[in-house]
Amino acid sequence: MTTSAKDAVRKELTSARRSRSPEQRAADNAAWCQGVRELLTPSMRVAAYSPLGSEPGGPQFVDTVSALCSEVYLPLSGAAGELTWTRYTGADNMVPGALGIAEPVGPRHPSALLAELDLILAPALAVSSSGMRLGKGAGYYDRALGPLPAGRPPVVALVHSSEVRAVPFDDHDRPVDGILTEQELRWF
Repeated sequence: MTTSAKDAVRKELTSARRSRSPEQRAADNAAWCQGVRELLTPSMRVAAYSPLGSEPGGPQFVDTVSALCSEVYLPLSGAAGELTWTRYTGADNMVPGALGIAEPVGPRHPSALLAELDLILAPALAVSSSGMRLGKGAGYYDRALGPLPAGRPPVVALVHSSEVRAVPFDDHDRPVDGILTEQELRWF
């Protein structure tokens, strides 16, 4: 696929997210937080993300995930488009990162850490019915997830139910194993 095809879909999806009312965003974010309550267990070690702007989950997402699991790791944007991961220990230990996204303070781990976890909760702009994920375009998650064996650990992308649709993808794009929408959890 050409980058321009992906960029056109990204622009459309980003605009649709921004057009949601504050009340709809709050309701959707509450639904995603309820969805992770049904997905996670106290013994799990997971990777999550700190939602930015209109990304699914909202301001309570990380604390909700943290309260449900034994360990939560959040990404930090690194050099050359690489993610590193730091354990989340609470909102008081977060600082603005390189891209303006809240990042935890603490030891950094390479993405190889992901293979040791039980689940990865990943952001996405859309996911196809076969699990192909469309991100924002920088490739951070494709690089982090690429070396992992399919389904180990499972990757669940959070998207709106309206964002489950055909998406352009390339050979290097990594599919996800499931999606959590504001309406349901679905495995591929």
